[in-house]
Amino acid sequence: MKTKKIKLTIPNDISYLPIILDSVNKMACMHGFSKGEISKIEIGTEEAVSNVIDHAFDATEDASFDVIIEQQKLGLKVIIKEMGIPFDPSLIPEYDINNLQVSVKGLGTHLMKAVIDDVSFLNLGKAGKETHLFKHLNTGKIEDLMSKEELDDAEKAKTDEPLPKGSVKYKVRRMYPDEAVDVCKGAYSSYGYSYVLEHIYYPDRVREMNDSDELISFVAVTEDAPTVIAHSALEIEEMDRMVPQLGVAFTMPKYRGQGCMGVLGDAVMQEAADRNYTGVYARGITTHPYSQKACLKMGLMDCALLLSSGPEREYKGFEGKPQRESVVYHFKYMNKPESFEIFPPKKHAEIIEKIYANVGFSPKYGSPESIIPVSVDGKPALLNHEATIEIMPEANNSVGKIRISEYGSNVLHEVQKSLQSLCMDRIDTIYLFLRLNDPYTAYMTEEFEKMGFFFSGVMPGSENRDALVLQYLNNHQLDYDRIQLAGDMSKKIMEYIKEITS
Repeated sequence: MKTKKIKLTIPNDISYLPIILDSVNKMACMHGFSKGEISKIEIGTEEAVSNVIDHAFDATEDASFDVIIEQQKLGLKVIIKEMGIPFDPSLIPEYDINNLQVSVKGLGTHLMKAVIDDVSFLNLGKAGKETHLFKHLNTGKIEDLMSKEELDDAEKAKTDEPLPKGSVKYKVRRMYPDEAVDVCKGAYSSYGYSYVLEHIYYPDRVREMNDSDELISFVAVTEDAPTVIAHSALEIEEMDRMVPQLGVAFTMPKYRGQGCMGVLGDAVMQEAADRNYTGVYARGITTHPYSQKACLKMGLMDCALLLSSGPEREYKGFEGKPQRESVVYHFKYMNKPESFEIFPPKKHAEIIEKIYANVGFSPKYGSPESIIPVSVDGKPALLNHEATIEIMPEANNSVGKIRISEYGSNVLHEVQKSLQSLCMDRIDTIYLFLRLNDPYTAYMTEEFEKMGFFFSGVMPGSENRDALVLQYLNNHQLDYDRIQLAGDMSKKIMEYIKEITS
């Protein structure tokens, strides 16, 4: 499908809102959304536009803003772009149904995030600010496409006894479009609805994403009557499209022990190398060490420990009250860069050097003082432009991500403001991504740590996208004794985190 979009330039006058909503309605209707889903898109758009008109412009100001409505393969995207004054969402009282008199102003933001699948905010410095809304075109979740008998079979399949080892002949290849339904069934049987990538439960999304190479699926199928028995894929992510995630790996219980996952892993990694990706990363959960061991076996090495990165889950055979899931980030270079320079904060330079050695690379360690003038109090010279920051809340996981693309004079204020806003939305965990190739990272990390952020690790990337990752836990604690780690480096990172936060 070819992307289709329209752009409206609207005066900052609420009386023009019906024009925007009518356009959103028509674009959503043409794209195949149901009346109920269109209503949700309209509600989310109305609240986002109202926020801009109410907070980005003075009431007497003669200004305008742009609304871009874009039909994409997987759904509808609405972008509100404006050049108004900074809007501070943390100043809006938190919506509380039990105290409407105080929190009624927060109702709009609450509604927007309740009816829209993905909401993100971009502060682009001199280029203004953007609010991004995305609603998925849900053409059928796998559970809705399965009969009662198929659902019962899927539940029974979870307890199937594995066939004898080596008794099943299979081959590994790219997924065919008509196998998307079988892949979704397999994910449902293996994970229930616990897998973080929601797309894997929608056959149309899996098919479309493979068609556009946003998801690169490989399957193991039996040789006789072709049946999908296992799956693994590369997930292409916006933060760095040259470093995909290895994930969505499952083997149907009946076929476990046939060696499918090892063969699939080799095929997927070879695909990454053939496509000249810089590297591949994977997430290993820490409730048990098995997924971490699988990553290490494939040569993906520990580089970060992201605490409380997802909702608590119960696993068969693991007793006790569950806590929010933490994950180890593993990374493997597929095409190593020749060389690049990073500017780590002195406090964390030693552990960062060990992490890079663990993934098999040695960047140059630059001196920020040689690039940025420093005053007598040791503070770096302030920039005379605004920062470029992206805020990405993930309500389903109760996680928020803040990415600084470019430092600016207002960077501390903007990060503090974003942190407060995410905390007010009861986001449990916030991650802050700082570019290691920017000398300001060496200085500003300490300022962010004063806000409550602390070290998480390093995310190697492509061409100046390597990031130092900091993390913030919003009024909750974890029991470190329940975090199981398989790799030596991840154990060192956890001990380091415990030392600097104690």
